[in-house]
Amino acid sequence: MQNKAMQRKLACNAAVDVDRVRVAFTAEDQADPELAGAHRIRSFQDGRDYCIGSTEAWIWSIGRRGDGAIFAATDGRFYQNPRFECLFLR
Repeated sequence: MQNKAMQRKLACNAAVDVDRVRVAFTAEDQADPELAGAHRIRSFQDGRDYCIGSTEAWIWSIGRRGDGAIFAATDGRFYQNPRFECLFLR
């Protein structure tokens, strides 16, 4: 891993690798253009950073949709988005 800060955070569980907590998109998720490039995850843990270990990219925002589904993105799309409760903003 090139990103040593990410490697350290993953090693001591200060960060969550989205690759390990990702779940499949539903048909509804796939049809939503606002979710293109985002990742659906099982759960959210406050106080931890989030990243995509395979690409060494940091997650910048995490949002919960009204039905409880949680999504993570490498951009700020869930911040001040009325369709999502912003749970995390880097």
